[in-house]
Amino acid sequence: MAFLKTGRHTKLTLLLTSFFFLLNSYSSPAHAAIQWSLSVVAGYYIPRLDELNHVLKNRDVELGPRNTEAKPSSYPVIYQGVSPAMPEMKSDTPKFGLQLQADINPRYAIVFGGSVANFDSTSRDEREFFVGFPIPAIRETRFSLLLNQFWLGGKRYWIFEKESEGRDKKSEVGKSGVSGKLKKPGPKVYAEMGILAITRAYLTTDVWMHVYAPDEGFDFYKVTETGISGSGYATYIGIGGEYYLTRGVSIGMDIDYTIGGVGKLKFVHYFTVDPLETDIIKSGDQVLYTDLSKGNVKPLFIDLEGWDLKGQVRFHF
Repeated sequence: MAFLKTGRHTKLTLLLTSFFFLLNSYSSPAHAAIQWSLSVVAGYYIPRLDELNHVLKNRDVELGPRNTEAKPSSYPVIYQGVSPAMPEMKSDTPKFGLQLQADINPRYAIVFGGSVANFDSTSRDEREFFVGFPIPAIRETRFSLLLNQFWLGGKRYWIFEKESEGRDKKSEVGKSGVSGKLKKPGPKVYAEMGILAITRAYLTTDVWMHVYAPDEGFDFYKVTETGISGSGYATYIGIGGEYYLTRGVSIGMDIDYTIGGVGKLKFVHYFTVDPLETDIIKSGDQVLYTDLSKGNVKPLFIDLEGWDLKGQVRFHF
């Protein structure tokens, strides 16, 4: 439960409510065998990412360790200089995924899903590079966040169908002994709750610095790449609607609110062309950031709380 950083008791209550919601689905009488379906999901996920954006936007907040041997002064090795003021993370592409659904009965269903979402922040600036004397260098910095999410949840449906259709079907079966052509189901609305969502986060940084001073004989690139990884847990609650195009194909849309986060982030990759900096970051090191204005050193936390809007096309088996 480490992901519940604020409002701990309220969010825990939501998670337990989700669990009992799923249990209730089993207590309802089953009207037929389990019906399976597969959905293609696409949409936008808007997590808060407060702590990560705080690191990006503020020049007095540094991610990772410093190169203490650098002259004339030390600097954070990830940025190859003082950290730039970068924009907040923006969604780079829509969220995509697949969802498998098991309808226990017409009212209740269990869902298993997975999705991928990308976020991006880039900056271009100029800094001084020291080679015994300062010369200008163009620096390009990019942070990229990839979130792989896998979830287990439950749905509760409310179905809109005319009662006369059911009576017509019964009378038709009574006369002929077999049912006629089955009609497509009516529109549905539903509430959904997450029992558990597992998120695997990959945060990568890439810095390309071009040191160009032809009069002094300097023209080279200095490149630094880091990879950061961690896992976390979440839950969600939401509402949606579904409309059947045919009996075997339906379309839907829902909006969810996710609560959770990813902590205990560690470095898994580090590359630099500078041989004097190769051992500053090691695989498995904890990811820390320093707020120079407050004198704090803290582990990085990726806040996943936020809205998730998605549409889907569902194929019924």
